[in-house]
Formats: sequence, C-alpha cells, structure tokens
Amino acid sequence: MRIADLLYQVIPNQWFRKMSKTYYKLTKKYRTPLTEEEFKDLLNKQLNVKKGDILFIHSAMSKLNINFSPSRLLEILQEMVGEDGTLLFPCWHYLGRAEDYLRTTNNIFDVEHAPTTLGFLNELARKRPDAVRSMHPTASVCAIGKQAKELTETHHLDIYPCGHLSPWYKMVQYPNAKFIGLGEKVVSLSFVHCAEDILKEKFPVQTLSTETLEGMVKNGDNILKIRTLYPSQVIQRRDIVTFFKRNISHNAGKMFQYRGMNFFTFEAGLLFEEMSSLAMIKKTIYTIASI
Repeated sequence: MRIADLLYQVIPNQWFRKMSKTYYKLTKKYRTPLTEEEFKDLLNKQLNVKKGDILFIHSAMSKLNINFSPSRLLEILQEMVGEDGTLLFPCWHYLGRAEDYLRTTNNIFDVEHAPTTLGFLNELARKRPDAVRSMHPTASVCAIGKQAKELTETHHLDIYPCGHLSPWYKMVQYPNAKFIGLGEKVVSLSFVHCAEDILKEKFPVQTLSTETLEGMVKNGDNILKIRTLYPSQVIQRRDIVTFFKRNISHNAGKMFQYRGMNFFTFEAGLLFEEMSSLAMIKKTIYTIASI
C-alpha cells in the first residue's frame, strides 16, 4: 500500500486534504508541466479517449500540472470526443451531508444558476450555454454534447440518486461510455454507488436511508418538490482504492500515476458488471474498509 493511501485511511480528512494540497504545490515546482500535445497523447493512449465517447469526468485542477488554462482543458476534452461525443461532470451545489441540506428550511436548488461546489472545471462546463443539468436535488450532473439531454432529463424522477433513471446507469447502456479521473483517484468516483442503487435490497450493505426527504428545485419559472433517498453514515467506512486494486480487472480499466499526477479510466458497462457480481458474493468497497 502506498503511503498516501495509508494516510488517507488513518488521519482526519481535513488534515489529509491540507497535506495533499501542500504536496501538489511542491510537485508542480519540481516537475515539468504537461503541454497540450502531451495531454492529448495521454488522453488518447493512456485514458483511451476516442471520438464519439461518453465521458464522465472527475477532476482536480489543483492537482493537475499543465501549462494551459482550465478553459483550454475543457476545449481539448470536447475536441477529443468530437461532435458525436458527450462530456458529463458531477455538479451538486452544496457542502456537507445531503440530509442536512435537504432538512434546512427554504433551501432551493436553482438548476440554471446555482454554482457547483465540485471544482473549477465542472463550473466552467456548467456555465456553457449548451450545457444541460439534471434536476436531482442532491446529486445533480451537468452534460455537454450529443447525448446530454437524454442522459440527464429523467434523473430527478428516481428517488435513488444513482438509480435506473440516473445518468450513471444510463451510461451503462452505451458501449463507448467511460469514467475518467484527471488529477484524481477513484475515491472521487461517484459511479461506485450505481450498483448499490440498482441492486437495492440485494446489495449486502444498506447504503441509503430508509426515508425519503423532499428538495425544492427551481427550473426556469417552475419550483418543484422532488423526493430522494440520501446516503447513510455507513458510506464513510469504505476503501475504494484497495477494493479496486484487489477486485477490478484490467479489462474494466486502470488507475495510474504520470509525472506525479493521478489518473484513472474505467469502462462503464464492464465496471458495473464487475461491481454487481462482486456484491453478490459480498465483496464491496465497504467490506474492504472493515478488514
């Protein structure tokens, strides 16, 4: 186990974040940043990004050592998938736990205007005039490209955040759908909860609440009341990195480091299939954490 992975498990999260931020600042001083051409080559050869792909992107600009702007990064991603491709980004708009947000009186999620709290690249994508954002009150996703509307338009109709009507499960139906991490480890991979929400009571760990809560969502001139389940406290006891290293095949994807930066790429359909099959024999990201 790498030292960073061990520290992530044993020290408080806020301390780890501060240490991580300091580490990446130092590495940028002593490592040569990636040029546009080098980054495109990495996307193509290491992350397997192709024309027409549907990419769900997790990123951390503070951990990426590149010599071009975040705006150019977004342009490069669009160029790589082309006119037939689609980019998706996690786009929820609050900090803290979902149930605390939902229980706070007068909170209204403004789909068109609420900035995301999940990073600068995600916010750039959200502000694009052609971006489409799902109306889920706690797990919103924004998308740009050919399948943007189809992937996001029913998200709010499912009380399971990563359920059948969510962008995550819809991606499973596409053979060219991938999840990639730019400067991120799989600890940020929201798709790990998709198998849980699809298998429901068959999943060996109860990861969602038994009650639903109501969120107020403003879309244009309309204000809707949308109900959703929320994550239980058990999801904090997990070890996604170790689970992936021990159980997920190289056919589904890979995690790697390049010039001190973390990256990952996983095929949506294969990863869902493997995580669902593993859950049936009681192997999950939560059982790893309890060992």
